[in-house]
Amino acid sequence: MRILATALLLILVGGCAGGLSKEECLYADWRAIGYEDGARGAPASAVSSHRQACAKKAAVTPDMSAYLAGRDAGLREYCQPSNGFAVGSRGGHYYGVCTGPEEGRFVTAYQQGNQLYALEGDVARSAAALDAAHARYDDIDHKISHAEVALISPETPHIERLEILADIKNLQEEKRRIEHSFRPLRIEHERAQEELADYRAFLVTEGPYPGAAGVTRASY
Repeated sequence: MRILATALLLILVGGCAGGLSKEECLYADWRAIGYEDGARGAPASAVSSHRQACAKKAAVTPDMSAYLAGRDAGLREYCQPSNGFAVGSRGGHYYGVCTGPEEGRFVTAYQQGNQLYALEGDVARSAAALDAAHARYDDIDHKISHAEVALISPETPHIERLEILADIKNLQEEKRRIEHSFRPLRIEHERAQEELADYRAFLVTEGPYPGAAGVTRASY
């Protein structure tokens, strides 16, 4: 518990790779720092950043035995398949830090979580594209209405009427192009939703670990 509490404190004060202050270097709990690095899946090179920072700021050398012992403890927490799925499903990067019998299960869970993240991204992007098309369509309608009012206004000079007519023509052409895009955009969005729904159904029956089936995300 002491290691975990210290590790959490390090996160809060910005104790990420290379970010240790002079005071943190002078009074460092290297086991706790190692635990924090391991628990967040940092690559083994993270200690090099700590070493460089502390050598520069406080002429301190890390206690490698304590650091590595803490890192091993942190990795045991990080390398659980459930965490692999969580890291993948939020788009986190895996630095290949897991070893031994659990590595295969972790990587499988990570990849399946990452696939969920990718499919959710497809749904979000296709929804955004459809929303953007509708917004532009409405904006063009608004501009055409204003242009038509200006066109029939007796205060509008003849030369400006010609420019307004040209603008209206261009806007109407763009409006037709957007109208033609609605159907393929809807099809793409529906396809993305179906793929996501199918994959979630797959996770329910063949998820990488007990509980993965309960993963839910916002509907689109």
